[in-house]
Amino acid sequence: MLSYVESGFAVGVALVVALFLVAVLNRFWPIKNRKLINDVTGWQLGILGTTYGVILGFMLYTVWNDFHVAEVNTNMEAASLLTVSRIAAGLPMPERQEFHALAVQYAEAVTGEEWPAMQRQEENHASEAVAATMWRLLAKVQTEGGVGNNSVDHLTSALSDLSERRNLREEELNVKLPKMLWVLLLAGAVATVGSACLLGNDNQWLHYIQVFALTFVVAVALAAIADLARPFEGGVSVRPIAFERAQAMMLPE
Repeated sequence: MLSYVESGFAVGVALVVALFLVAVLNRFWPIKNRKLINDVTGWQLGILGTTYGVILGFMLYTVWNDFHVAEVNTNMEAASLLTVSRIAAGLPMPERQEFHALAVQYAEAVTGEEWPAMQRQEENHASEAVAATMWRLLAKVQTEGGVGNNSVDHLTSALSDLSERRNLREEELNVKLPKMLWVLLLAGAVATVGSACLLGNDNQWLHYIQVFALTFVVAVALAAIADLARPFEGGVSVRPIAFERAQAMMLPE
């Protein structure tokens, strides 16, 4: 969702706000007065921090797993496209050339049109139109006959797998984290860091360092979740390398 610069800026703002809050508390609520509530605030912070840490870790694992699934599905879609091209090589002319040209066109549509659109979180159906043309050509081959049933069956299976993988990629583009989960993550971050700021510590620099470390870990984790939750955009994203490789393999040397 965010570039590295934007993520770094967001983390920096969070650190500045947290340290500023500690400075304000030290100015208007003396440390010796805050130390009186350390026994209460301390165990509450322990429970809150543990609970929020579990939630944060689970969410980070979930979005990373979804990101990996999107990456694997992209590679499988490119592999299915190569399979279509290779099976079609056994068809008679001119269907062989037509299928090959459509396979190259499919790869070009994905890398040249769909991927830039997905990086902007927009839908693009260029490859879907190419796949529809492939299905019509396959129906024509089946109607005219002259091709072995095994070749047609294999090509039908490969095209089905290609279409399924493309539909999954489109679904992965549209899936977003529910707003309620973001409310939970942000509210938990504010409550956890805020509770740490309330603690009274005679060693002010040690307190600043503790708050800095906690805020840094929480902010970086939230930035990672925000980025990984959108697998096709942001600083860390799925790239169309598999399609570029497939396109290079299908083009004549």
